[in-house]
Amino acid sequence: MQKWRFARRIMFAVGLLLLSLFVGWPVYNTGILNIVHEEVRIRSGDVELAATISLPRRGNGPFPALVSVHGSGPIRRQDLRADWRRLVPHGIVVLTYDKRGVGESSGQYGEVPVARSEEYLKTLAADARACFEFLKKHPRVDAQKVGFFGGSQAGWIIPLAADGRDDVAFNIILAGAATSCGIEDHYSLLTGDGHRPVQPLSAEEIERRLQAYDGPVGFDPLPVLTRMKTPTLWFIGARDLSIPATRSTRTLEELRQQGVPLTVKVYPNGDHGLQDVVSRKRLPYWEDTVEWMKAQKILPR
Repeated sequence: MQKWRFARRIMFAVGLLLLSLFVGWPVYNTGILNIVHEEVRIRSGDVELAATISLPRRGNGPFPALVSVHGSGPIRRQDLRADWRRLVPHGIVVLTYDKRGVGESSGQYGEVPVARSEEYLKTLAADARACFEFLKKHPRVDAQKVGFFGGSQAGWIIPLAADGRDDVAFNIILAGAATSCGIEDHYSLLTGDGHRPVQPLSAEEIERRLQAYDGPVGFDPLPVLTRMKTPTLWFIGARDLSIPATRSTRTLEELRQQGVPLTVKVYPNGDHGLQDVVSRKRLPYWEDTVEWMKAQKILPR
């Protein structure tokens, strides 16, 4: 009996020790021992962004790093936790932040209307740049190997954030549209955006209607993409119902042939979340991201 009581006390003590390791981070309760988090506040104009820098627990670095940029919607840091969970173990520092007006960030949140999309997207790009500048100065970060990472709406924000800069080491874009906001919005209406009931249309009919579209254009990324100097990895799911995948792929391939430093990876059965529409399994974009970063000498082989 005494041995059993002693064993229970030991188990209780071990439980308390483990609990002390996994609590104390108000935003992230990771359960991952090889990652540490630093909560910071970053000034972007008159807005203060609540951010978290996630780093390898061991090693002094300096490490390559990236700013995780939001897609559309009221995104918080914890909504992007897959980014640091997948990438920090490879020796990449990841900064996530609450979108302005969301979570603990100040400012006003707003959807991006097509008619004012350029204004809104430039504001969001300024926030991403502020986080980039902050991250570059971290003592465990290699300032020569800092870039941007993000999906969907971030496909417009990231090129704007990197535009005209020679200190952005890389961009990684997941399921971003290489078309105007107006065309993307019209495409989503035609397809139901993957979750609204619509009359099914053939790919040919969708393309015909896109060609005939004469509504508001909004932000057009083509001029920014044409002058892009930053090595960029761009993932596209060919069966994406949110962005015009075929048109975006064609535009990106044309830009690549013109000398823009683009690597375009198309998953034939991929949807907007880069899942296989047949098997419903996650496509290997995390693995492909790490391999590309190694090929670019951002990560060691």
